[in-house]
Amino acid sequence: MPSSALSPDAAAPAHRDIRPFNATRQLLLLLLVLGSTVSLLASGRLSVRLIVDGAVSFAFIPALELLALYVVVRRWRERVSFRAVLGAFLAGNQPWLYWLVAIGAVFSVVPPRAIGFVLIDSVAASAIAPFAWALRLDVRFFVDECHRRPPDAVRDALLHRVIGWGLGLTYFFGIAIWSLTQPTIARWLGQ
Repeated sequence: MPSSALSPDAAAPAHRDIRPFNATRQLLLLLLVLGSTVSLLASGRLSVRLIVDGAVSFAFIPALELLALYVVVRRWRERVSFRAVLGAFLAGNQPWLYWLVAIGAVFSVVPPRAIGFVLIDSVAASAIAPFAWALRLDVRFFVDECHRRPPDAVRDALLHRVIGWGLGLTYFFGIAIWSLTQPTIARWLGQ
């Protein structure tokens, strides 16, 4: 199967910059946008302290995204250079970056007292668009860059979502659940 993404020794195609630096740049951009969105949601403005805090707090998102991609790539029979496909795969975050910027912009002009279930529900519903767009980009990535058959590409993209989102939601809500249940458990143990 001829592909620069599939051979660790082959050079990257001239039209696509998939060097590790590009992957690092994309991961840092994702963290910057996540942190900026947290800052806008929390205070309605950009604050370096809140941006850094948000980026650190949500660093599990790119970490789990990389872990999920690694699991998907390791399942393939043909050996694939994970580093070679990483940068091109991370380009699929673009829909989420646009969505986060839009959400941050909305919350920067809406006063906190006006935020209610209707706005929160609208934001949650609006996530369907970047989810579908990013899924489509990921399927195209697996077909075009990794030369996967379309049914395998769909399966790979869905598996990536199940692993990444499953672990992410477990981590995110696990912390919240633990903070709610820990005092009760401590009382049961007499502490």
